[in-house]
Amino acid sequence: MSKPRTVSILLHAHLPYGLRPELPISMEECWLHETVLQCYLPLLELIGRLPKAKEPMLAVSLSPTLLELWAHHEFPDRFAAHLDRFQAILQAEQDNAKHPAERRKLAAAMSTDLDAARDTFYHTHQANLPRAWAQLAKAGKVELLTTAATHAFLPAHQSSPLSRRLQIEAGVDTLQRRTGVTPRGFWLPECAYYPGLENDLESASIEWFAVENMGQPIITECPNGVRALARNQALSRKVWDAQTGYPGHAAYREFHHDATHELSSEQAGLYRLPDGGNLPLGLKYWRVTGSGDKAWYDAAAAKAQAETDAADFLASLTKDATGLMFLPFDAELFGHWWHEGPHWLEQVLQNGAQIPQLNFSAPSAALADIEEAPVERPPASTWGRRSDYSFWINPETDWMYPLLKAADRALAELIETTPDDTLHQRALQQLARELLLAQASDWPFMIRAGATKQYAEERLRRHFGRFQYLAMQMRSDSIDEIKLAALEQLDPVFTTIDFERVLYFKA
Repeated sequence: MSKPRTVSILLHAHLPYGLRPELPISMEECWLHETVLQCYLPLLELIGRLPKAKEPMLAVSLSPTLLELWAHHEFPDRFAAHLDRFQAILQAEQDNAKHPAERRKLAAAMSTDLDAARDTFYHTHQANLPRAWAQLAKAGKVELLTTAATHAFLPAHQSSPLSRRLQIEAGVDTLQRRTGVTPRGFWLPECAYYPGLENDLESASIEWFAVENMGQPIITECPNGVRALARNQALSRKVWDAQTGYPGHAAYREFHHDATHELSSEQAGLYRLPDGGNLPLGLKYWRVTGSGDKAWYDAAAAKAQAETDAADFLASLTKDATGLMFLPFDAELFGHWWHEGPHWLEQVLQNGAQIPQLNFSAPSAALADIEEAPVERPPASTWGRRSDYSFWINPETDWMYPLLKAADRALAELIETTPDDTLHQRALQQLARELLLAQASDWPFMIRAGATKQYAEERLRRHFGRFQYLAMQMRSDSIDEIKLAALEQLDPVFTTIDFERVLYFKA
């Protein structure tokens, strides 16, 4: 019998930080609630149901900003309030006799699912998602890894070692602090690599990282021993490709057609925006269907299609000639963008475990079985369009990078000159947090994509403004402790930045 082909699936979970305690509800918070309901809770449940194996069958990268959102002390109560409001809207949908019977029936099904999610979050997981993931890792069900603190586009900071090291160090520290797991692998934000970046990863004791496949072998070993694992593009495309991927099948639930936008001001309540629109909730009653009017969603037909597509994918895996098939995906594809994605993934993993030709293994375990790999750095690349940097660094975003560079220089100067007393060190920590939050790759992505450009520019102005305000106070030795405390409360993230450890990263 031939040696089994190894399949290594990695799900990268990330949201930009944006829990805003000064507001009763916000767009960022709606993003968080939607993904917890549609993606993160279903993934936790399906991974928990996986068969016991010698090594984890897959890996999940938890971004530090996502972990900090889950760990915010107000999140459980705010999530409960969201569930209550959403349930009231669903009840009104069911009670509205003007709605077709199909719509009311689907609203009832959503209501049942919402109750189940509430029970899972508050009773099964005690409202503590970092601990839930840590328990799965401890049980050997999943390998956990991390990424840069705020998902910074690291090639943009090639000349800023302080920023790179802050991003990597805070990323590793956050996973350790929130889950107790020390990561062996690292998700490069946007899979963005430049030759030499592996040296910073080695300094953080990282053993491997993911890259886009640019024609190099599936595994390469950098000169310093850190390994690069390249994505299998052909197999990945069967899952995520917008035109030909599985999620576009007519039977699946339509992501873009959301009845939330049909709600009146009275129905939407707190979810109403000043411009007359509504914040996203996830009232999705229709299936992809095809061109023209959308047909009502049929959950049974969609489930059957997911099982058919899972069987097709397994057949493709058994035909692939590659010894190791590395398949990284955005976690949010499974449940949020593709409603049936978690069921598809569970079918792939559960049924795939019964196929002798296949071995599902998380990356660290898969790499441990491979003794030799070509010693060569992979080429500079990302998994964006054209596999280059242009989606994040372009004429629309060029203006932000000189500002980030100037802030990096200012922070480096203040680290050297700031007195070692509690107040000044608190201000220095907050200054670093504002810089980290401004560096998120989400902002140039949103600006380039266009749909949320205004929001991204506002976030950048907010963090640049706070940074400049604090830096000015620190230089003039006139720190306003009350205003500093207010800033600390607005974004209580990365509370244990260790500047000494960052500065003395191995060169």
